Amino acid sequence: MNETESMTHVFLKPCGCLFGAVLDVPEMFAELASQYRYAKKCGLTYKKIPSQEVRTMGWKCPQHKRIST
Repeated sequence: MNETESMTHVFLKPCGCLFGAVLDVPEMFAELASQYRYAKKCGLTYKKIPSQEVRTMGWKCPQHKRIST
């Protein structure tokens, strides 16, 4: 990862499905705080990962991907 690569905060459901994502930029800090509080209350997992990785990851976990196809 280089210094200019953007980062994204992601929130995952207990099963592994992607619940939401917030870019790591100052303009989004209020939204990030709101999402973080919700995640803590609802048992979501939080990660900070490179934005490019978020762009290529699926919204659904392997279990739910099988159900919907």
